[in-house]
Amino acid sequence: FQAEDGIRDLRMSRGLGDVYKRQVDDAADVDYTQVPATLDALFDKHDKEGGVRPTTITPSAVWRKKFQKALLAQPSEKSLGKDDLRSEKNKAFDLLDALSKSGALAFENVQLHIVILHTHCFDKSLLHTVTRDNVNPIEKVERTQLLIASIVHGVKPADMIRENQRARLQEFNEDVLTIEN
Repeated sequence: FQAEDGIRDLRMSRGLGDVYKRQVDDAADVDYTQVPATLDALFDKHDKEGGVRPTTITPSAVWRKKFQKALLAQPSEKSLGKDDLRSEKNKAFDLLDALSKSGALAFENVQLHIVILHTHCFDKSLLHTVTRDNVNPIEKVERTQLLIASIVHGVKPADMIRENQRARLQEFNEDVLTIEN
C-alpha cells in the first residue's frame, strides 16, 4: 500500500494521515522505548539545518470520565484530578492483568499505536524560507518522514519509496536513501 506522498506503506494501514495502526508480528522483538534516542541520533546526523525538534504532548491536569453506573442508567460525568486519574489507570491495568493471567482473555490481533511528534523550525518565516531562500519545506518534511518510518518499520528508507518518486527524492535526500538498517 502506498501513501499519497510517495512513501510506501509496508503493511495495510487503517489509520489516516501520519497515524498508522500496525499489527506486531508474534516474533517481533522491537524495543520501542529506544525509538526517541535512535531518532535523535539520526536527526543529529542527517538534519543538516537542525530544523527538526521533538514535540512534547502535555495532557491536561484534569480529565473528564464519562461512565454509566448500570447498563440502563443515565450516563454520568466526573472530573479526575491527578490522584483519581492514577487510581483509575491502576484499576484498568489490574483488570487487564487479572484477565490476561487467568487465561479468560486471549490477546489476539493486538495493535500497538505509536505517536511520534516533531516540529520543523526555520530560522526565518515560512514565506521568507520559500521565497528568498528558495527552500521547499515539503522536502524537509519528506526527509523527516523517511527517517521516522525507517526506524519504526525497521526498513531502509530507500526500500520505502515508489520507483516513480525515487529520482525526485534522491535529489534532496541522497544521504538518507543510502542508510542501511
